[in-house]
Amino acid sequence: MWYIITMAGGIVWADSAARHGIDQLDVIHAIVNHYHHAPEFDDPRVPGGMRPDLSVGPPRQLGGQLLEVMLEVRTNGSLVIFHAMEARPKILALFK
Repeated sequence: MWYIITMAGGIVWADSAARHGIDQLDVIHAIVNHYHHAPEFDDPRVPGGMRPDLSVGPPRQLGGQLLEVMLEVRTNGSLVIFHAMEARPKILALFK
């Protein structure tokens, strides 16, 4: 899955994306360099909303803990990132 982030929309960071203290550049790195990607992974956060994607990928630091990132990919190419944390065993198990 390739992401093309348009200048019009760019990246929108929900406050919840910062809850676990993951650096935004690490989040972007994990999305772009993901090892696993599950489109429309979960139910929409709001009724009638978009189904979010899940990406699991590495941070910028070599050997760092894999990250799980949940985001909505909008039709204009922008991303809404609302969840980022170190990947939990239950998420990693989905891709075995």
